[in-house]
Amino acid sequence: MGKTVRSRLTVTLAVAAAVGLALPGVAGAADGSTQPRSNTACNDGKATAVENVAIRTSTSTNTSAALVTTALKGQTWACGATSVILGGRYTACGTSNGNGWFYVYNDNYAGYTVSGCWG
Repeated sequence: MGKTVRSRLTVTLAVAAAVGLALPGVAGAADGSTQPRSNTACNDGKATAVENVAIRTSTSTNTSAALVTTALKGQTWACGATSVILGGRYTACGTSNGNGWFYVYNDNYAGYTVSGCWG
């Protein structure tokens, strides 16, 4: 194998490994999982908050994602997807370094929320 091909292969493998480490729970990730994560909390089009949880304008916990409202523990909201959207990292509701989000809405509000706080 030539030096250029070997170099490209090394870079490709390094990028693949980095993506696997950055996206735990995604198929082929470095954590050993083989299945993509799905949001079982939203499989029937509704999700119930297991704790009080922020609803934001985007999938981020920084100040660029304004707080829309807070869903209260026990409230049921409609959700717009059955799979997790990868977004900003968070620690909430027993999930550390999570990055799964999904879209929720009700009659008054709509926005993105961390998937680890819904059941």
